[in-house]
Amino acid sequence: MSPASTAGGGLRPRWWLPLLLCPLLLPACAVESDDEATEAQADSHVELPVQEVKVEAVSISRTYTGRNRGSREVQVRARVDGIIHRRGYTEGSVVEEGQKLFQIDPTRYEVHVQRAEAELERAQAEERQAEREWRRVSELYEDDAISGRERDAARSELDLAQAGVALAEAELANARLDLDYTTVEAPVTGIAGLEELSEGSLVDSGQLLTSITQLDPIQVRFSIPEGHMSAFGSQIQSGVGFQVLLTKPNGEAYPEPGRIDFTEAAIDSATGTVRARAVFANPDRELMPGQFVRITLSDLHLGWGVRVPHRAVSEGVDGPQIYVLDDEDKPVARQLSLDHDLGEYFLVKQGLSEGERLVVDGIASIEDGVVVIPDYMEPEAEQETPRVLGALPPADGPAAGEPSDEALEEDQEPEDRDPDRAPEEDESPEDEADNGEEAREESADDEEENGDAQLDNGDNGNGEDAGERTDEGAGEEDEPDDNNDGDR
Repeated sequence: MSPASTAGGGLRPRWWLPLLLCPLLLPACAVESDDEATEAQADSHVELPVQEVKVEAVSISRTYTGRNRGSREVQVRARVDGIIHRRGYTEGSVVEEGQKLFQIDPTRYEVHVQRAEAELERAQAEERQAEREWRRVSELYEDDAISGRERDAARSELDLAQAGVALAEAELANARLDLDYTTVEAPVTGIAGLEELSEGSLVDSGQLLTSITQLDPIQVRFSIPEGHMSAFGSQIQSGVGFQVLLTKPNGEAYPEPGRIDFTEAAIDSATGTVRARAVFANPDRELMPGQFVRITLSDLHLGWGVRVPHRAVSEGVDGPQIYVLDDEDKPVARQLSLDHDLGEYFLVKQGLSEGERLVVDGIASIEDGVVVIPDYMEPEAEQETPRVLGALPPADGPAAGEPSDEALEEDQEPEDRDPDRAPEEDESPEDEADNGEEAREESADDEEENGDAQLDNGDNGNGEDAGERTDEGAGEEDEPDDNNDGDR
């Protein structure tokens, strides 16, 4: 430092030093601004699942609560009175049609049969006697030996004898029938219930002995609301085009589908429902009478319409709304008129047209001005990923705003880089631009550090002229120039 600079008893402040540093700091600020703009531009795009709206055949399922009943529930009663001798089945077991269940004392009825047989023999003897008498009278009448009155009386005796035989035969048949009724047989195949009277008990004619329930097939009785019958009544009554499914009390699905074999012709005014009955095969007797089950009528045809997932519908100011993409891939809110709830979907009554692009998920991330990168669900054919301004590049290249591998290597050795050298053949112009930008940032940082060092060492005359520093000497301190100080 020259003596002229210390005249007046103090040091002259170097007010021009910040002005020299400003041009070096501006590129770093510009780079930071570009990075923020690029990041903001990337943030204005969001990738969301999108589905193309299609008009399709829409089916619906409806579930009702029902109760199992045996297809045939038979009460076994005694047809004759008497003492029960024995029971021929195990309670709760399967009995076959015609199997002996009870044996009532047959002795009295065997006697009735014997008496009826004797009465028949007597009537037959009277008939034979009347026939012989009729033949004799007929011969005498032809010889004019007897009157016509005697002939008619003989004929009447023969007719009465024949009627007596018929009556005796009927009595014998009735006696034999009562004897057969002393053996009580199963009228159907099914599960036999508990006995009402045990062996040795006196039973009267018509008294209940036990019951048999036929379990295969089994019936389920349930009720269908009036509104459902208005919409699907013709299809349900025809029994065509849908499935009848059953869910057991434990929540398991019954493997055998069923069919509806009966629907009431009138609506119950007290409940507003229509009674119906479904029939299911039950060979393994999994279903028992009295169980509460659920009957599902699946694939009831609603017609043609548009379905939208529940997660695609939000509640707007004026009701349900969805987001569709315009030609610029920007989401536009639209009001919907919904019809049936199909479980995971809504049936749209009005508000969507075929071919429109619907945002099906992630609607909470939609903001004003955002551009959607569509992630098409169930595409009909392979489509290239849409290239949208500001979207991130593919994973196999560097992301926007990130330095390349060459730039990172040169950042590690800034002093060995010559900014004036021509780019090598394997370097692209973009890589060279990135390398120059990194070098300028490094040079600006070094200049700022050296400027602070000059302010600290100004009294010792060891300051450095930052204006005469070049990019080649970035990161290294210049030697003091006494001649320049003398000129100043």
